[in-house]
Amino acid sequence: LKGTHVPADCRLFRTVCTPETPLGPCMVSSEGTCATYYRYAAP
Repeated sequence: LKGTHVPADCRLFRTVCTPETPLGPCMVSSEGTCATYYRYAAP
């Protein structure tokens, strides 16, 4: 993993993919990259 993208680069992030309606393992797990970014990064 090189870390060249952030979850906000995904067009589904914060629109249809949220912790309440996850579309992948990164949002399903409370420790996943997307879930963590969703919780702690500025909108």
